[in-house]
Amino acid sequence: MEEPVVFNNRNGEKLFGIVHVPEPSHPGEKRIGVNLLNPGIKYRVAPNRLNVKLAKKLCQKGYYVLRFDPSGIGDSEGELPENVLIPDIWERIQTGLFVQDTIDANDFFINHYRLDKLILVGNCGGAITSLLTSSKDSRIEGLCLIDIPVNLRTSNMSFADKVAEGGEKVDHFFSAYMVKLLNPTSWYRFFTFKTNYKALWKILSMKFRKHINLSYGDNRLPKNLESLCHERKLNRLFFESFGKFVSRNKHILFVLAGNDLGTEIFQHYFQNDYLKRWKQNERFDELVEIFMVENANHIYTLSEWQESLINKVSSWMTKVNQPEWTEIWHG
Repeated sequence: MEEPVVFNNRNGEKLFGIVHVPEPSHPGEKRIGVNLLNPGIKYRVAPNRLNVKLAKKLCQKGYYVLRFDPSGIGDSEGELPENVLIPDIWERIQTGLFVQDTIDANDFFINHYRLDKLILVGNCGGAITSLLTSSKDSRIEGLCLIDIPVNLRTSNMSFADKVAEGGEKVDHFFSAYMVKLLNPTSWYRFFTFKTNYKALWKILSMKFRKHINLSYGDNRLPKNLESLCHERKLNRLFFESFGKFVSRNKHILFVLAGNDLGTEIFQHYFQNDYLKRWKQNERFDELVEIFMVENANHIYTLSEWQESLINKVSSWMTKVNQPEWTEIWHG
């Protein structure tokens, strides 16, 4: 059953949502809620109705699922920041624009439906909002983060900054520069200081490192995380919030689209280096899981990609909510 709900955030704005209510549970069975967050500035349905499909699947398995629109999105009251470019709104989302609305939604969801446990699930902007919220709301017992962005996206990113993201862009730009070798105009620009030398150098150096399989060695996170985040435009709050959540010994699932440029950024800057420092936690492999949907794009266009994602999230939910895995929430 689907129930429309309206609740207020702390600014007094009415936020609209849909709650998927499962069949009545057995007496004494815990009520587990899933707050399924909107992807960035898209509303609660998500591209290709992915949030709806995932919510219905989880509801069939006995979970309460909330899909709501934060302030300024979809059917909710409020407005997004005025006179701000879309990339800058993305940056605000990545630094916590919707965190307070999510906490307010958690308050309503837990109290109105008498939940015993709460898990957050989100795609892209919804994933980073989930992670940032977990550092402020201790009631969150698990996170499923789909294609979470590691780097900040802003309107003032230069061409060289975008090149530094790596991935398939490096090969594309390298090929484009090779073609320009036969163009006299390109050589004229080069010798008259009109070429973007910073971008050119990054392309050549990154292509060289890929060719000799050094795996972007100079991009590894040093001890001074702050300086690297500033240099590479990585989201410092992503790393800090992850550290806080894992330190609480809570479960987290990362889902990655195999054909998304953000996946390679995630792997180079987070999975292949930073994440290793947490493996000393004896429960690390039990708590943190990374799953790849091969060949999928960022919005999971094909039905088989959607099915793979939904089945993985569903099976992960079953695993982490087994009685032997579950702590009694209220002590």
